[in-house]
Amino acid sequence: RRCGGAASRAGRALTRVATVVSVNKVSYMIVLFIFCEQIESLYPHPGWVELDPEVLWSQFIGAVKEAVQVAGLQMRQIAGLGISTQRSTFITWHKRTGKPFHNFISWQDLRCAELVNSWNRSLLLKVIHVIFTVLHFLTGNDRYLAPSSFTFSTKQASLKLSWVFKNIHEAEEAAKKNNCCFGTIDTWLLYRLTKGSVYATDYSNASSTGIFEPFTKCWNPTLSRLLSIPMSIYPPVKDTSFNFGSSDSEIFGVPIPILALVADQQAAMFGECCFHPGDVKLTMGTGAFWNVNTGGNFFSSWRGLYPLIGWKIGEEVVYLTEGSIPNTGTAIKWAQEINLFTSVDETAKMARSIADSQGVYFVPSFQVSVNDPYLCACFMGLKPSTTRNHLVRAILESVAFRNKQLYDIIVKRVHIPLRSIRADGGVSNNSFVMQMTSDLINKKIEKPIIADMSSLGAAFLAGLASGLWTDKEQLKKLRQIETVFEPQKDSEEYKPAMDAWTQAMQRALHW
Repeated sequence: RRCGGAASRAGRALTRVATVVSVNKVSYMIVLFIFCEQIESLYPHPGWVELDPEVLWSQFIGAVKEAVQVAGLQMRQIAGLGISTQRSTFITWHKRTGKPFHNFISWQDLRCAELVNSWNRSLLLKVIHVIFTVLHFLTGNDRYLAPSSFTFSTKQASLKLSWVFKNIHEAEEAAKKNNCCFGTIDTWLLYRLTKGSVYATDYSNASSTGIFEPFTKCWNPTLSRLLSIPMSIYPPVKDTSFNFGSSDSEIFGVPIPILALVADQQAAMFGECCFHPGDVKLTMGTGAFWNVNTGGNFFSSWRGLYPLIGWKIGEEVVYLTEGSIPNTGTAIKWAQEINLFTSVDETAKMARSIADSQGVYFVPSFQVSVNDPYLCACFMGLKPSTTRNHLVRAILESVAFRNKQLYDIIVKRVHIPLRSIRADGGVSNNSFVMQMTSDLINKKIEKPIIADMSSLGAAFLAGLASGLWTDKEQLKKLRQIETVFEPQKDSEEYKPAMDAWTQAMQRALHW
């Protein structure tokens, strides 16, 4: 089941499942775009964002069954599942009973925003930076790079998980008795699918939590002690393309092997076939994510960039550097909800119908290089002559400006020649945003036929584990490019507008 562009899914949890299907002894890959689209976020307190685990589970199972039925298949024909999920949204539950101690706490949740700011300004964190910077200088060992520039973020699970053990007594007591399990959505789904017999995650999901050390490839004991998080709660970490076990036969009528777990952005990277160092993936959905394949090279965090494990398959470990921009599709969806336009498809035409935004600038609720959860979203430069077209153009321009801002940081920090840039996600269907981004960064951008590459990445990984494909070279041959956006205007032509937009951003900080 598809629910349309990513902008229409803002504030909802997404789980994508790809299935390997065996028909008449011949294997086919059927990518079922299964979005648990009706899982609305819960807001129990201002800034809190949660998901009901039982609603997620029931709709996940229902979506799988419906998709298989609509495809005209039987469950016995399914040779395996690949699951791509939202990252850093987590839950804890009782190991023996399987009962959750709380709802899923979303990556968008801001209950620890004050704590994040406090830690990032703390003397202790500054001392840690100095110690590990000196250790890296003296030893040259790259394992000291990450802690030398580590900062907390509201998107990470670390401080929110610490909050759980300080505020939920049942979880704290269970952890003392080694009866508490922690998991992101993939871990919890795997646990439920196998009725508790398999408890694990993969390297891509683990490295996205902020608690897993990507260089040493293990849960971070130092950070866990610092935040009073018991080490006993963490799941074992397995390869991304791997036979995790089979679903219990009572769920789908037959046992189905689960052959891949992968975080959504890393799945999109794999689906785009960004297999070589220097390959760049730009996903523009609810947020925008720039990922650079750095191969076996590990780059430390720096001004909005952070290292992740892209995937681990056997002995191969691929690192990524990621930068993210929240509220890309969210801002476009909001504009639609207040009736600035009827259909997302008409926004590019609206933006092109005028020469410029007439000095109107849209400030999103976050900026790339300033970790300020209190940035105020607003329009600036409004005039009596401002029309809907000007407002829509200002929103779309803000997406392209932020892409340019983050791209410049990547070029400055990641000392690897960038080979190709491939875009996906619902907002990549907007030709105005894509063309302006291409102009601003002065690079061509490829857009594939399939906009949701996370599903395809999960399919590819499951297919490799099942033996449907034997290597990544076979996957490259399956790529289909719909459009290539090439620079048409000199980036300097945008400089006055981008300078004014940057000034508007500065005025909206620390609201």
